[in-house]
Amino acid sequence: MVYDYIIVGAGMGGISAGINLAINNKKVLILEKNSLPGGLVSTFKKGRFEFDTSGYDIYNYGDKEHIGELQKILSKYKVNIETDIVPFNYIVKEEKKDTFKVKGSFEEFIVDLEDIKFGSAMQATTLAKITKEIRWAMDIILKGDIPKEEDYPRFYKYLDYMASDALLEIGFSKEVIKRLSIWWLDVGSPLNKLSFIDFCLFLEKLIFKKNAIFDTKNLDFCLKLIKRYQKVGGKINYNSWVVNIDMEDNIKLVETKDGHSYKAKHVICDVSRRLVFKDLIKKEIKDVNRLENARTIGANGVVIYLGLNKNYQDLGLEYYKYYKFTTLDSTNNIKYMNSLGHNTWIAYVPNVVNNNASPKNTTILVLKQIYFSDVFNNVAINEYEKLKNDIADSLISDFEETYKIDIREYIEEIAISTPFTVERLTSNVNGTMYGYMLKGYDNAIHRILSYEDEEIEGLSFVGASSIFGSGIDNAIISGFYITNKLLGRK
Repeated sequence: MVYDYIIVGAGMGGISAGINLAINNKKVLILEKNSLPGGLVSTFKKGRFEFDTSGYDIYNYGDKEHIGELQKILSKYKVNIETDIVPFNYIVKEEKKDTFKVKGSFEEFIVDLEDIKFGSAMQATTLAKITKEIRWAMDIILKGDIPKEEDYPRFYKYLDYMASDALLEIGFSKEVIKRLSIWWLDVGSPLNKLSFIDFCLFLEKLIFKKNAIFDTKNLDFCLKLIKRYQKVGGKINYNSWVVNIDMEDNIKLVETKDGHSYKAKHVICDVSRRLVFKDLIKKEIKDVNRLENARTIGANGVVIYLGLNKNYQDLGLEYYKYYKFTTLDSTNNIKYMNSLGHNTWIAYVPNVVNNNASPKNTTILVLKQIYFSDVFNNVAINEYEKLKNDIADSLISDFEETYKIDIREYIEEIAISTPFTVERLTSNVNGTMYGYMLKGYDNAIHRILSYEDEEIEGLSFVGASSIFGSGIDNAIISGFYITNKLLGRK
């Protein structure tokens, strides 16, 4: 059989692409190297706890009043999910300074900015208007048109700005900009390298579309997507590790580690572009090196999953997210994050939003420390176990010391993920959790506008290595967007 499309990898982007193609009556096969779908969006069990492997935020979903793009796509796919809206419920600590809280509504957040610097509320209103204009312009570009400069003057004005420069130009003080930058780790790029367009697109999701959290586990969501994919005619083969993609002929040949081979008219990859070009395609493709050198592999990190045998309220864990920064100046903070043992991290307590996150009278606490270099590549095999345990011990101690909350004595289960864990699960280069970094001119707008020029005949990419960057929403949207472009040519 010759498939219309073979999809390499059953991550969020791959499954989304598969559903969209299958409902359009295409013959589709997904090849997944693991025994379960989802990639990083998965779940594992340890003892009586069930941990989600990825972050808990589902951006761009919203609720009945704030309908995000992800909700619209899942509705088109006829996939129903149960979610809870995540409120502003964070606490942030900068070394050698007092903690501050981000809690309540966006309007309350603006009031806090006004307390830092008089006039910030007016500037925040201006930022909100710019953000909406950028979103409208982006929608036009996604439809294949070019917004008129006279209709979207602020979009064009800030097209080439980095986020830090644009915020200064709008009039925000440096202290307020630091407060506005607390989410930069969620995006994966510091403000001096992040396009202002990408910064606003993230803010628009955070403020106007409302991020959500699953009522169930990540794996339940993945299996629901796969069930829908199969119901509309798609096929998936698990334990099928792709080792070669032959691009020589009009009909592409995809070979797996177990000796099977499959034919397709077109191949879609939901795995690292760099992996595909380095290891899976033997043919030299024009301009690949130039395109790849223009991109930066995103951050990797260590994630500590803790199952605590006490209710989060009794532990004093009242916030959904706990942030710790060496400095709130992201330009300087990233310098510390190029080595092991730095003091910047995020902690999640999903129970604060989702009562079903763990068994009754227990709590899940997830600590994540991010690195912007391949710090684990020089670790000797005989030092690996000790190193990851030392990092976990240090992070737990730092959390307790920073927020004066005792958690160590209540740890019932602990699991540790490193870049090696992610690389084994997803084959991502350097174990990145962010795909390609949204950085400077390699931003979402540039990637969309240059898509046709960068396209390789018979080969497409979805997921975090595609257009929109990392995150469940971006991966699913990429699968939908890329396949719509492919379907539009038929």
